[in-house]
Amino acid sequence: MRMTDSEFRFQLIKEYLKPNKCNYVFIAEDATSSICRIGYDATLNSFIDFSAPLIGGVPQPNSFQTENFEQLELWFNEIVLSDPPFILAADRSNNRAKAIEIFKRWLFIYHQCLAQDIHVIGFSTDADARFLRAMRLCSRFFLQHYQILTYLNIKLYFI
Repeated sequence: MRMTDSEFRFQLIKEYLKPNKCNYVFIAEDATSSICRIGYDATLNSFIDFSAPLIGGVPQPNSFQTENFEQLELWFNEIVLSDPPFILAADRSNNRAKAIEIFKRWLFIYHQCLAQDIHVIGFSTDADARFLRAMRLCSRFFLQHYQILTYLNIKLYFI
């Protein structure tokens, strides 16, 4: 299905969750691509983006080096590739969003999911300072003036 820039797919997430009979989600927001693909790093002479084998719980680097096409074909046929994540929305960013705007977007997602009987149990993101500030607002852990939520007319509902 074709995605429209900046359009949220709340109805599709409900359908996506039905086979697993689960209505709890964790929202991860990241500025990187979510397209599953296998790449090649010429400097390492290694194929990347396969799930690296774990030894003692630690992923092993450069595990997919070969100059043999049959070996590469075997990896594609035998290695279980991870399923891509469900993409709720995709948009382009000019990196000028303020923490409060990010926080409000998360609240929008939270409330829209709740309207579909989907419970968001958390949000995660990369270490961009605006996102970290939004997380602080959301967690209320560092929020010195809780009244700001009242001032901004923001209501939080906890499970």
